[in-house]
Amino acid sequence: MIDTETGLRNIEGFIENLKRELVRDREHKYRTTLLLVEVDDRISADELYKGSSLEEVSNDLSEILRNNDSVYRIAKNRLVAILPATYEAGGEAAALRLKRLIPKKIKERLNIPFSLSVGVLSIDPQEVTDHTKLLDSLEKDLIRDQECQKLDFDLVKTEPKKEKTRHVVILGTKSQELNVVASILSLKKDCEVHFTISREKGLNALRGQRKGVLIIDPDISLESGLEICKKVRSDRELHDIYIICLQKNSNLDSGIKDLSVLADEVLPVDIGIDQIVRSVSSGFRVMDLKKEISKIPMLLDILDFIGRASHQLNQPLQIIIGKIEILLLEEHGNVAATLKEIRKQALRTADINQKISRLVKHDISRTH
Repeated sequence: MIDTETGLRNIEGFIENLKRELVRDREHKYRTTLLLVEVDDRISADELYKGSSLEEVSNDLSEILRNNDSVYRIAKNRLVAILPATYEAGGEAAALRLKRLIPKKIKERLNIPFSLSVGVLSIDPQEVTDHTKLLDSLEKDLIRDQECQKLDFDLVKTEPKKEKTRHVVILGTKSQELNVVASILSLKKDCEVHFTISREKGLNALRGQRKGVLIIDPDISLESGLEICKKVRSDRELHDIYIICLQKNSNLDSGIKDLSVLADEVLPVDIGIDQIVRSVSSGFRVMDLKKEISKIPMLLDILDFIGRASHQLNQPLQIIIGKIEILLLEEHGNVAATLKEIRKQALRTADINQKISRLVKHDISRTH
């Protein structure tokens, strides 16, 4: 049950000791928390540190964790720790200490860059079925931690060059009025304007863009305008773009009616430069609103989760309050037993609160 390369306890030792720990937990009605620690591949791959590096990291883990916690090597660059009688909140706190202290120790000792990610899993001993399922759950939480760390890193990086996020394509000839429209829109830092007479080039400039407006020149015939609109609406990469058609003859004949169904706006060519610019701005506001609306299902799911978690919090809090009232009323009650129950319920409360706090890491802004 000892890893021959590092001298650390291995996966077989982990399985055996975990089974023994869970038996004790069932008897005392405790929870056990597991930590899955993945160390930077660079340190285990470097021949200069290979062999002793993982053992040194394991020693660091043992120094930082409690005396009754145990550490095992289960893969090339992975360690798992058993934290007896520990709720999830305690495991998360331990994980934070490891991620803060171990890279610092490695840098002081070996003077090399080092990173650490930790998965956390709180186990109810009454529900455990198989250690492989526990390791699968730990793997999922490890990936969650890695994604959160990447998000944190992205947020603290130096401010990136601002990309052009709003794209306008003017399809047609360069008339004086449309040249002025293009100049006005180009003054906006986040807006990029394309002027082209090629339908394919124009649509390709919008393809894949989240926010795009297509302005169809009045010199393009009604039949060609209808054809372009149909192509846009049938293309999965283009069907959400905002279409503004400028027409020389905007009376309500059948062709214009068909165009009105496919385009977002059909405007007379002499409507004026200011109105065309306002219509483009309106198009972008519509797209912004659609994006916000698309987040509603996710937000409702989060609110539902918070509501259920809040309901779960109510039970241990009521027990804590009740036990405190008993302590205040009874002069010679079993104080030790009551305090143990209060501690248990307080840990349950912290456990549920930890799950809620993870929602802070949820990146709603990426939804589209």
